[in-house]
Amino acid sequence: MNLNDHGIYKLPDGREFVVRAGRHGSYVLHDLRMGVSSAPVYLIDGSGQFLSWGKPTRWNLGDLSYTGRRSIPQGQRLVDTR
Repeated sequence: MNLNDHGIYKLPDGREFVVRAGRHGSYVLHDLRMGVSSAPVYLIDGSGQFLSWGKPTRWNLGDLSYTGRRSIPQGQRLVDTR
């Protein structure tokens, strides 16, 4: 299972998420509108199962589609200091 860190992925219901690499082969999904500084909406475990608050959901890795877009990591964003 390989997802692009900071990649933007979409579920069939239209929701979009920023993916971040987690521990032990897992990934966390953050709501695109809220950004990666928000709490993750889902954790994808090593088997590809989506978990929400530790409980399995109806989603799995095969439900995600890559949009071809990436989120810019916060440390790399330009800040206007004027």
